[in-house]
Amino acid sequence: MNESRLDRSVEALVRWTAKRTTRRSFLHTFSRFLVVLAAGPTIATLLTRTASARVCGQSGVTKKCTSFACEGPGHVWGWCWYASDGCCRNDGLKKICDCCVENYPNVHGYCPSGTNVACIVESCGEDPRLTPVDLVALPWESSFGYTGAAIDWGHAAAHRIVVADGTTWWRPVFAAPLAGALGSPLFQVDPSGGLAPNDRVRIERLGAAVAMVVGAADSPAVDELRALGLEIEVVSDATDAATASIAVADRLRTINAIHRSVTLPAGVTGGAVAELAAVFAAGSGFAVAYNTAVADSLGMPTVVIGTDQPTPSAVSFETVAIDDPAALSRRLAELAATSPFVERRRLVLAPVGTSDLVGFTNLGLPVVLHTANVLGDLSSWLEQRGLADGKWERIFHTSGPGELTEAEFWRLQGTVNGFRVDDLQGVSGQGLPVIRQPLAERPIGMARVDGALPWGSDPDEPYWTSVAQTFRGDG
Repeated sequence: MNESRLDRSVEALVRWTAKRTTRRSFLHTFSRFLVVLAAGPTIATLLTRTASARVCGQSGVTKKCTSFACEGPGHVWGWCWYASDGCCRNDGLKKICDCCVENYPNVHGYCPSGTNVACIVESCGEDPRLTPVDLVALPWESSFGYTGAAIDWGHAAAHRIVVADGTTWWRPVFAAPLAGALGSPLFQVDPSGGLAPNDRVRIERLGAAVAMVVGAADSPAVDELRALGLEIEVVSDATDAATASIAVADRLRTINAIHRSVTLPAGVTGGAVAELAAVFAAGSGFAVAYNTAVADSLGMPTVVIGTDQPTPSAVSFETVAIDDPAALSRRLAELAATSPFVERRRLVLAPVGTSDLVGFTNLGLPVVLHTANVLGDLSSWLEQRGLADGKWERIFHTSGPGELTEAEFWRLQGTVNGFRVDDLQGVSGQGLPVIRQPLAERPIGMARVDGALPWGSDPDEPYWTSVAQTFRGDG
């Protein structure tokens, strides 16, 4: 239902007034509420909206910050106050801290001289003014999605690059472990269309001298690579997936003494499951087998992805029997975290439906999927992994189709930094009287952290496979 112009005008007036209302004016505001409630539903609804801006442990109406970053011209952190019991589901001590802006038209609050409160942040765990976890947005490009942005972050220089025909789903999937084993960037190209302009710039920036090609030996894209001065090594120009899978695996075994493969689901025709399997395999340089028949021909123990898969007959195998991409991504990330070649406290988040997951191979990190625009129950999973592996260091997330909304990004910030935002509870006026922050606890990072998580305290599971494990570089 659309609001009337009068509703909007009155709301704007009250919001302006609210910005000039002190935190200690709760009783005064409540008395006015009783007086004007009789004016009808418009005013009643308006006052309800204003009250909902308050948080547990707050009596004023200063708004909540849309993120945990108090940044910009004239921005500075103030100090905090602590709410009384009842504001945190985890029985922690709630911190409410001021983000202050020079000459901002609001109450002074707990701000340095010359600044006033612009908005507040809150936490049931650690000091919400301290955000050590690096959250990096990867921008979408029209040419193969996030591949380019991942290259930019993951590779400063490279002697070799791996180039796969991105117009087929399977060539990048098989090429990804080759790039992972070499520590080289994986480029996806349209052979007939040539190199994307951004990719030409990247190849020159990297200083590449050799291109290992999984695709046609002769094409406009390969011609451009030669024109840039690169030596061309065709790893496989096979036109069927099974043959290409074997050829890339054989080349991979000449680089590292690996004895493991990851087998794609039966009848796979691309999509998230295949690309997640490739990212997982690339983390330890394991080959990707197109099917169990290929796994048998390679002669290496394998982990089979998905259900309803014919089992290999000639090699040892284990199964990750999960078909749902989001659930599979979490399980593969858990398994990857036990590998010595994967950064345990770094991760890539991407929405379900992302069309280019294999490009994240360039970051060398597990990829975990979330519902489009929503963090959902991934928040609790991130917290659990932090308890197992230690506090997160860096999280990559997408800036493109399905990206997290502003509110959900705030939740991601709060989760990975240990603010326990999912444990915030209570209503305005609850948690009063508040506790003034002692002088020794006012500097950033020194707030009392009752309710903080014991990062890295949970024992980790053993390495993900029990059969014939050999890591990269082992004989």
